[in-house]
Amino acid sequence: MIEVSTCVICDSPIRRLKRALVAPFVAERTWKRKPFCVDLVGCDTCGFKFYNPRLDDKDLSNLYRGYRSPEYQRMRFATEPWYTPSFNADLASPNSYEIRRAKLAPILRQHLGEQKIGRILDYGGDRGDLVVGLVDGAEPFSYDISGIDVAPGVTPTKDPTACKPDLIVNSNVLEHVGFPRVLVNEILNAAPKGGLVFLDVPCEFPFGFARLARRIAQIAVMTLMRPATSRYILRPATLYMMHQHINYFTEHSLRVLMESCNGEVIATGTYPYGSRAGRADMAWCLARKN
Repeated sequence: MIEVSTCVICDSPIRRLKRALVAPFVAERTWKRKPFCVDLVGCDTCGFKFYNPRLDDKDLSNLYRGYRSPEYQRMRFATEPWYTPSFNADLASPNSYEIRRAKLAPILRQHLGEQKIGRILDYGGDRGDLVVGLVDGAEPFSYDISGIDVAPGVTPTKDPTACKPDLIVNSNVLEHVGFPRVLVNEILNAAPKGGLVFLDVPCEFPFGFARLARRIAQIAVMTLMRPATSRYILRPATLYMMHQHINYFTEHSLRVLMESCNGEVIATGTYPYGSRAGRADMAWCLARKN
């Protein structure tokens, strides 16, 4: 873990908002230790909120190895009884991707205009399912460090620059990473000059009523069904628990992130998204590499 003293998006001062407990599953899988507390901090300049210290590359590798595999599901289910095999499978089901494409395709059609997209690259999207048919006539590629087998019709690439993508899509990834600017710079470096980059992330608020109510319900379920964990989670810090989403974005902070990496922002916005995972609004940003 890496302690930071300034905002990891805009380098402005940060302040501690709350103490937060690291989820039992995350603590065990990432560090093989019992739950412990970190800080939930915020930047008043860009509005970005995140947990501090930050996860480094080794931490992220430990947490996401075999992501959504049977072993991953069993380990998570040991402390989170709602994370069943069917719930796990639903997160990456064909229907889930169909819903996501139905949300993103109209946004892209509106803002791409007459620009021709011959090749589209899913950057960090597992099998590349999301970009299949996302833009009419675009050949889909996938770049993912996991080495997972790609979806039918998708071409895998170990070098994201090699396929010369006209559009790179990075969806539901930045909320998981310790240093978002590093990843966005990597994505922009993979794009050719004039290439387009589309980012989207959950637009979450750690202090919202719905989120806190859901957390209280989860604490109750964990206490009743996994009593061995109760001595760790029955504390105020659990209300602001750090799980796999370690960043809280807004539309504005996503724009600031792209601009801090010298991407030319074309448009930003939000769209509603609901699923069994309980997602709310999503924030998105479309930009061009100069």
